[in-house]
Amino acid sequence: MASNRAGFVHAFDYDSVFYQPTLYTIILLLVVWEVLSLSFAQRDLPSVLHLTELTYTVVTGASEFSFVEHAWITTQRILIGFAITMLIGVPLGILMGVWRYSEYLTVPVMVLLTFPAVVWAFIFVMWFGVTEYLSMVAVIVLAVTPYVAVNIWKGAESIDENLLEMGQTFDLSTVATWKHIVVPSLLPFLFSSGRLAFALSWKLSLVAEIFGSYVGIGFVVNYYFTAVRADMILAWSLPMMFAMFAIERLLKFVEERAFQWRPNVEGTQTNIETA
Repeated sequence: MASNRAGFVHAFDYDSVFYQPTLYTIILLLVVWEVLSLSFAQRDLPSVLHLTELTYTVVTGASEFSFVEHAWITTQRILIGFAITMLIGVPLGILMGVWRYSEYLTVPVMVLLTFPAVVWAFIFVMWFGVTEYLSMVAVIVLAVTPYVAVNIWKGAESIDENLLEMGQTFDLSTVATWKHIVVPSLLPFLFSSGRLAFALSWKLSLVAEIFGSYVGIGFVVNYYFTAVRADMILAWSLPMMFAMFAIERLLKFVEERAFQWRPNVEGTQTNIETA
């Protein structure tokens, strides 16, 4: 009997059942939000229930603007900016890591890294006016590319020199060296850069839309800002936030599945602050 009980206790994983930090954090945030909302008007800080109702109204298209229309145009801008950023940032980062004169690239990249994204938004709106894609995509590319380049750069620098020397010993061609050594070594950094770039692209697209667009989530947020409706700003922002978070989690899942054979992949992350 004692052995059966011990086996049952061993089979029942208490940690997996009761240790749920994400769930507890969400519950705590909702409780704190609900308590704080009691001290504010609903239009300034809505209760959880009221915000849920507003979000449902927004998503179903019953509000003043069409959520599908504005969310779709914002998503297009994010995807276009993300694609261009990766196409530029990845080769640039690799070149910074392998080129002997890389300082000619690292200095401009680090300068761009320190340039505030909101300033790019102001500049492009002044240069090109209100546009449908140009200003938003340009802000994403100029602001996010340095992050991607630096992350890939550090990945290129971390490639095991012993592996490269082994490739030379076995007379591997340049193509084979890149295929079997360089690219596999860079893949974890490529995945982490992609997740970082996607998260930043969403934030920067929203900022650029506020200043220089006549359509998109940022445009609607700016409209309700002028109307002093914090509740509607939250209701319009939350669905896109959840969608972007879900996509980021999907990318993380794909990354973890791709590198199950590398237990140290979790340590391959960028050290750059994104806030």
